[in-house]
Amino acid sequence: MADTKISAMPNATTPLTGAELIPLVQSGVNVKSTIANFGQYARDTLFNYGSFQDLGADQTAASNTVTLLRIDTTDFTQGVTRTGSRITLTNAGVYSIIISLQLSNASANYDNFTLWPVINGTAPTASASLTNVSEKKGNINGLAILTVQYTYQFAAGGYFEFNWHNVSGNAKVVTYPAGLTTPIHPAAAGVILSVIQIG
Repeated sequence: MADTKISAMPNATTPLTGAELIPLVQSGVNVKSTIANFGQYARDTLFNYGSFQDLGADQTAASNTVTLLRIDTTDFTQGVTRTGSRITLTNAGVYSIIISLQLSNASANYDNFTLWPVINGTAPTASASLTNVSEKKGNINGLAILTVQYTYQFAAGGYFEFNWHNVSGNAKVVTYPAGLTTPIHPAAAGVILSVIQIG
């Protein structure tokens, strides 16, 4: 059977189980592996992801002061790690980064809020996003949600984090607690961050 041409072999039965053997060359030596191992390699190398949040105290800053965005919670990851607020990509590739901030303003005047990524220590060109956080009205703070999607290519071990600032020192990143009485609802995280490898 070893000398049989591929075109002369019978078709495999589907669906495949993952235990099927495939010949290959590894370090110049003829070896065999299973389809399941190919799938694991593809997942580890090409399908990396991470989900993160910030659920801590309000993130505040003095006016026009560049401030590191805090990210304090890791939900689940594969090939993506968090150290403090820094996100590191184990494998090289193209990644989609989606971030959403819950913003609040307790002052009587509106405030502008700016967010941008810092990749391997440098802010990419034209990467900042700005939003206006409305003023407090009555007993209700002004609110805004800032959501941005980025796509960047990283070498293995590349990393990113986020910086922000406000104009008046009033806009801040806030986590709102869950509603425990009617209407019951989950908490609103101050930061939600998703990282998905797409190439």
